[in-house]
Amino acid sequence: MKKTSFQLILLFILLVFLQIWLFDNIHLFGFATPLLYIYFLIKLPISMNRNVVILLSALLGFIIDIFGGTLGLSMTVLVIVGFLRYYLLKLFAPRDVFDDYFPSFSTFGKFLFMRYAVIITLIHIFLLYMIESFSLFTPVLLLLRIAGSFTLTILLIFAFECVTIDVFKK
Repeated sequence: MKKTSFQLILLFILLVFLQIWLFDNIHLFGFATPLLYIYFLIKLPISMNRNVVILLSALLGFIIDIFGGTLGLSMTVLVIVGFLRYYLLKLFAPRDVFDDYFPSFSTFGKFLFMRYAVIITLIHIFLLYMIESFSLFTPVLLLLRIAGSFTLTILLIFAFECVTIDVFKK
């Protein structure tokens, strides 16, 4: 258990660092920004207590908000996604996966993990940009921001998953 806790702490620190100092400065074509920090919620163990997941979601969102200057926006969205994570895992996790495993290509299979990651990322980015814009005055720009950020984030998540596939293996 100590090994997995240490791995999660390192993943948390790495993703926050990358988001704050690298990915927040990327605005591809003026509207697409990768939001890789959602990968932390995706990789939390299946058996983790729902209250702890929501607490970690709030902490992650709070730190992103402090450095991003978004005044609670990320925290709100991540708490919602942290709450929905349990239901998404029930929907996508194979029945024969043991409770102490991390969602990954090796435990879920590539197709199920991709579906799980795509849905949780799409919910996160959709809520983030809808709450941020708080209007539908420019729906084309809003859809472009959602589609661009979603595409960049998913590509980075799958690349990260390919690189870290053996780190979280039991």
